[in-house]
Amino acid sequence: MTLLVCCLAVAIALATCPVGEAVDCTPDAGDPYCKCSGSDVTLDLSKLSFPMHQIPDTQQYGTYEYTFSPCPTVDCNDGGDSSGVACQENVGSSGGEVFVARKVPDGQPAWSIANLDPLEFTVTYCDGDLTGGVEDLERCAIVTFKDDGSHGDLDASMEKETSTDTQLSYNFMLQGKDISKVRAGAGGGGGGGSGTAAGVVGLVLISVFIAAVLTYFIAGMAVNYNRGTRGCEMVPNATFWQDLPLLIKDGFLFMISPCYKRESYQKF
Repeated sequence: MTLLVCCLAVAIALATCPVGEAVDCTPDAGDPYCKCSGSDVTLDLSKLSFPMHQIPDTQQYGTYEYTFSPCPTVDCNDGGDSSGVACQENVGSSGGEVFVARKVPDGQPAWSIANLDPLEFTVTYCDGDLTGGVEDLERCAIVTFKDDGSHGDLDASMEKETSTDTQLSYNFMLQGKDISKVRAGAGGGGGGGSGTAAGVVGLVLISVFIAAVLTYFIAGMAVNYNRGTRGCEMVPNATFWQDLPLLIKDGFLFMISPCYKRESYQKF
């Protein structure tokens, strides 16, 4: 019986255990820049308010401000090209804006979900303007969305620049309680249920535990009945079950006994 109780404890722990691995989310065929779908979740950025203008550069690489708007896209430099997903403007000069990321035909932004509750995911948009200079690097926007209770409805900032041999990436952070709105379903829920491998294993173990308990009682009562036992004595290990409430009480008192100090000892 002790083994069955241990199995139940493990099953409950697994059923409620969160999984920290990233979850893939496939870009929507009709609107890959705004939507993605996975086995447990659907995300839709159109539920947020865009465009977001005057996003600050927290690292102060220069006198730059940014615009982010995946749906709808915008015209970064008023040149008639309204495919801009992210724009960079040098507010300290008259150089105008450049495209950090563009919406292009057959474009496939990369979506990755780090956590479902609270929601945190990242989308990488590319096809921006080349940087110019000695090496032409393609500009990209790596945007992390985070449901962060320490912020307001929605705050945005450009956190840092990172580069490779072929790419210059601008890492944006969007934080706030509004991030939960992008998840499809009532109350921001998209999957209904745990949707994790650990949760499935936990539910299976709970089912096995219940089946084992039923088998234990039914088979035990059948054996005792065939032996001529009737009434409450048919229950297998009836004495144990009758004493169980007292055993639980004794165990509880034993655990809390160090918290109490005896004032005196009984005299013999």
